[in-house]
Amino acid sequence: MRRRNLTVRGKTDGFGCQLNAKLSGIAFCFNNNRYRYVHTPFVSVSHGWRSKEAVDEINSFFNIPDLRKKHRINVRHKCMNKVFNKPNDFYVDNVLDYLRSMYWSNKEYNLLDQITIHIRRGDIQPRGTCRHRGEWRRYQGNKWYNRIIPIISNRHPSYYPIVIHSEGKIEEFESITEGWPASLLDKTIFKLAECGQGGTNSHEDKNNMLETFHEMVSSKAFVQSKSGFSYTAGIFSEGENYFHRGNSAIGQRIPLKGWNIVQDLL
Repeated sequence: MRRRNLTVRGKTDGFGCQLNAKLSGIAFCFNNNRYRYVHTPFVSVSHGWRSKEAVDEINSFFNIPDLRKKHRINVRHKCMNKVFNKPNDFYVDNVLDYLRSMYWSNKEYNLLDQITIHIRRGDIQPRGTCRHRGEWRRYQGNKWYNRIIPIISNRHPSYYPIVIHSEGKIEEFESITEGWPASLLDKTIFKLAECGQGGTNSHEDKNNMLETFHEMVSSKAFVQSKSGFSYTAGIFSEGENYFHRGNSAIGQRIPLKGWNIVQDLL
């Protein structure tokens, strides 16, 4: 039976949501021999990554084969909701192996002995300050991290540093470490990207998006935020993943098999 060529394209929102959509297309086709995934590269990504130079950097970083010259596209989707609704039916071992092999194909394979924590800020702020209705539900405050980070740290070797990635100024995060013992404080590192108007992070910034993403994927322990950026890093990650239930965004609600549920640790 002749296969139909399927692509995922048309989204212009943030990097994590766009990547999640494209991964859903790959996973769907892997599990359905009636379809072949034909990749459409990123063309425009919000939050400071819309220029051709920035988009080219994203496409080179992931190195997803572009087969459009070889295969004519028959089916176009913005995402595959079947995958979003039942991710564990699609992100099975051979799919994860393929995605991870593709990811590392143009990078030196190196897993980091550290706990990496992604704190979503920038476009997500507390209730009453978000620009878009309901986005505050994806905000996790400093008190939450103050409580959960020591618990997760105790689950891993004491020599693992705690590397916190976010956007903003250091003063905004100081309360996270209140009351911590010196042994925990001394191994905590903040890597903060500059946050411009509307929560943007330019590809030219120090600790930019792709560098942060790679560190999240590479870490032997990774604590996700409620974001597509974190969720997709978790898909590529081979380490211990910590997932927080309660994300209302489609495609980010259901953890993959083997991920730790943070609420279960409290």
